[in-house]
Amino acid sequence: MDKLPALFRKLRSQLLYILGIPAFFLCFVLIYQPSHATTLLQMQQNMLSFNTTIIMCILLGVMLISRALMMVLSHHQLQLTWSRYIYWEIAELITMSLFMALYLTLIYQGEYPYFYVVGQSIYALLLICIYPYVVFNISLAYVAEKEEQVSYDDSLMRFLDNTQRVKLMIASSAVLYIKADENYVHICYLEGERIKEYALRASMKSLADLMQKHGLIRCQRSYYINPQHVKVLRRDKEGMITAELNSPGIRPIPVSPRYYEELAKWL
Repeated sequence: MDKLPALFRKLRSQLLYILGIPAFFLCFVLIYQPSHATTLLQMQQNMLSFNTTIIMCILLGVMLISRALMMVLSHHQLQLTWSRYIYWEIAELITMSLFMALYLTLIYQGEYPYFYVVGQSIYALLLICIYPYVVFNISLAYVAEKEEQVSYDDSLMRFLDNTQRVKLMIASSAVLYIKADENYVHICYLEGERIKEYALRASMKSLADLMQKHGLIRCQRSYYINPQHVKVLRRDKEGMITAELNSPGIRPIPVSPRYYEELAKWL
């Protein structure tokens, strides 16, 4: 539940927030002229339209920088959850309020203290921008849930990379073996009669639950193997155990003694 759907990190979703929230602010203030906003922006000088347009540009700039930063961080080390995303949106509102208050304080020429204007700005933005934030969040969450329901198939293995993006989705029966190699795992699978390999930037530990769910068995510290494709287990004179697969061209897979019994049960 706490995991943020991948749809929220896509560019089209970010553009919805970047353009939608400033546009909503501009239209809402000029059309409905709420008293808490007009009092702050009009300044008894009939400057409502001008100040509202300037504030919209400030909101646009803050949203553009904020969402660009979010995309960069989510592609690297930041794991976005619902709680972190909500905190990020609160930080956006506060940042927009700080710059909005700075502009208004300069226009007021110091008539009102800066932090007084900050408080009024937070109040005004919260009452107006809460609507697009809530509508966008609920709408994207609904669309993401529908997309997941359409694409979900329990027989398919969905391989996610370190950023929690689906990079490969194949039938579990097509997977031959999976090998860990430093920061990558190599997925060897069948596509028709052809053997293919995909390098996924992820750890073996992060895929453990997925592999166990779909019947792959650990046969060595760096290997998981699909017992459906194991032709025979061999032990040489030196006690080395290997698994030969029924697909030609695949080198024997090493098997550790501690995993031998479990793998042998499936044959």
